[in-house]
Parts: sequence; C-alpha cells; structure tokens
Amino acid sequence: MAEQTVQATPLVPVPARGRSRTAILLAVTVFLFAGTYLLAWWDAYRLSSGYVDDADRSYEAGEFLDALVGYEEFDEETRRYVTRGGYLKIDGIWENRYAMPVPDHVRHAQDRIDEIINEKLTVEQAAQFVQANIGRSNPAMGIVYLRLGELLEEQGELRDAEDIYESFPDLFPNEPELIERAADDLERLVQKQSESE
Repeated sequence: MAEQTVQATPLVPVPARGRSRTAILLAVTVFLFAGTYLLAWWDAYRLSSGYVDDADRSYEAGEFLDALVGYEEFDEETRRYVTRGGYLKIDGIWENRYAMPVPDHVRHAQDRIDEIINEKLTVEQAAQFVQANIGRSNPAMGIVYLRLGELLEEQGELRDAEDIYESFPDLFPNEPELIERAADDLERLVQKQSESE
C-alpha cells in the first residue's frame, strides 16, 4: 500500500468582515463630513468676500449705513433685486464659533462696524437703523440704540437721550456691558443737568 501524504495547507487569517466594513464606513463618513464642511466654508468665504467689496464701496462713498447693514438694488441686466452686503452681514456669516478658519476680512469688517457705529453714524442714520429694526433680531441694535442716545445728547436733545438711557435695561436685559455704559451715560447726563441748573 502506498502511503498517502497529506500536505498541510497554511492557514491564512481571514479578515473579520465586520471590522473592515466599520473602518470603511467610518472613513467614508469622515471624508463626507470634511468635504461638506470644506464646500460650506468655501461658499461662506466667497459670499463674505463679495460682501466686503460691497461694504467697502459704500464706505468709500460715505454711505455708512449701507456699509453697515447692506442694501438691495435692482439689477437691470438680470431683472431682479440683488443683495449688496454690509459689514454686519459678514460678521453674521462667521459668528459661529465652529466656523474656522476665519478669514482676515472678517476682522476688517468688525473694525469697520466699530468705526461706523462710534465715529461715523449721524443721528438720522442711527434713528433710521433703529426704526428699520424694531421687532427684529439684530445683534447691533443695542449698540446703535445707545449710540443714538449719545448723539442726541451731543446735539443737546437731553430729554430724548435720557429716555434712551433709562429704557436700556428693559429693552436689552441680556446686554450687561451696554446696560453699564447706558447707566454711566445717564449718570453723566444727570450730573451735567444738575450743574447747569
């Protein structure tokens, strides 16, 4: 009888299908998330870049309220209204703390917002802004309303300025820094009025 030899086949480990599928699904999910975020970031960047150009043109033309909030104009070529950006719109696009990296033009917009509100706005422009935004959510409403009071005080309209300062805690209860500034303005105004009597 002939001897039969059985040759042993080396065992090759078979990969666990569950683990490789999980790894692939995880990689695909991460890739999709990253790709979606990148596309959203790029859209936000392009939109805010266009808005900064619009706002800078308005600023250079001396149209400070338009530079601050933006505006709409009718485009004859496309026969529709086109939104022109303002610095507040740029700030709004990038206000989420997870929106990173934040482009340099956002800092430029924030600097211009501060400059326009504190140095460029007239009483008429501040009043127009307040009237246009009554009942709306606007992050600049509190500071512009306070600035309106300060501008009125500078013009000698002391009673109107006092009304604004006094109403501040009721109208903007979640703005402690502005409430404190309004209280300081009110104290200064009352002191000024008592000295003039």
